[in-house]
This record gives sequence, structure tokens and C-alpha cells, in this order.
Amino acid sequence: MSNLFRAVLLLGFLLTTNATAADPKTEIEAVLGYFAEMWNEGDLNAVRSYYHRDFVLVTAEGILSVGQRLGDLEAIMEPGKDHGELSFSELQVKLLGDEHVMAYGRSSLKFSDSTELNSLFTTVYVKTPFGWKAILTHD
Repeated sequence: MSNLFRAVLLLGFLLTTNATAADPKTEIEAVLGYFAEMWNEGDLNAVRSYYHRDFVLVTAEGILSVGQRLGDLEAIMEPGKDHGELSFSELQVKLLGDEHVMAYGRSSLKFSDSTELNSLFTTVYVKTPFGWKAILTHD
């Protein structure tokens, strides 16, 4: 899929989302669906757009800033590497106010050698002029 087509598709999605004022659960499901699709296609630039500039990732290994997270993603999504096929399930969405939403559920990353990484996640999103952006994830 060309980058121009993706940009037009994303712009159309954002305009449609704002025009129809969908409920946050539907909007977050769409955001995660788009994220998984871009991950599976290996589109690092589109994956980067998912994160807010103040994003923080909390894991058992420590706390990562958005810069550290994006650096990790660049290494994982290096051309020619198997970065797995991403999917989400059991998604729950809770309003935290007018501009924040918390989503939690399961993520699955399946690799070509049949290995799988499954985890539970919680992500807080902030509403921006460009749609919902992940600002904090606990994985």
C-alpha cells in the first residue's frame, strides 16, 4: 500500500471519526485495528504515529520513554526481520474523562517459526486533534 494512499486513508478515517462522533470504544478498536494492520505490513512510519510525544511504556524490565520505544521498534521492524503478526482480543475500554480513555485486553504476536508472544496490556489514550494517541502502556 503506498504511503500516499495510507495518508489519504488515515485522513479519511480521522475526518469520519470526528464527523460521526463514534463512541470511544469503537474509536479505540479502530485505532488498535489500524495499528495492528500497519504493524503486520511493516509500516514503521504509521506505527510511530500511534504514540503520543509524551508516551511512556512500563514493563517488568523498566520504564521506557517514547524515544526508547521507537528505537526498539526500529530494531524489531528492521527490513527482512520477522516482526511477527500482531492481533488484539478481549478489548475493554473505559472512559477516564472527556479526553482520556483506558483500554485493556490481550495482545498476540505470532512469528513465522510458530512461536507466539501473548500478553495482557493496559493503555491510556489521550484525544488529540489527530485522533487518539497512546500516552501510557503497561505491558
